[in-house]
Amino acid sequence: MSWPIDGDLTIRHATRRREQLLAWLAEAGPDDALDMARVAACDSSGLQLLLALRLSRAGQGRGLALCNVTPALAEVLQRCGLDNPLAHA
Repeated sequence: MSWPIDGDLTIRHATRRREQLLAWLAEAGPDDALDMARVAACDSSGLQLLLALRLSRAGQGRGLALCNVTPALAEVLQRCGLDNPLAHA
């Protein structure tokens, strides 16, 4: 099952996204993915949220999968060397 992230992963929206991601973390199953189709922008705050989420999932013995990654998000992930472990189309 995929869970939509509705909006950007930026400092401006960090608190809201953090709450959304924590809720997903509490409810997500082992094969669930985050649907990134509506993420048009991502900055270092958004990357921090994704990396913290990946660590939390690893602590549960689970991975973090992203689906429908937008070109803008894919570019940020690639520039930071995070495209392979995080982004799955």
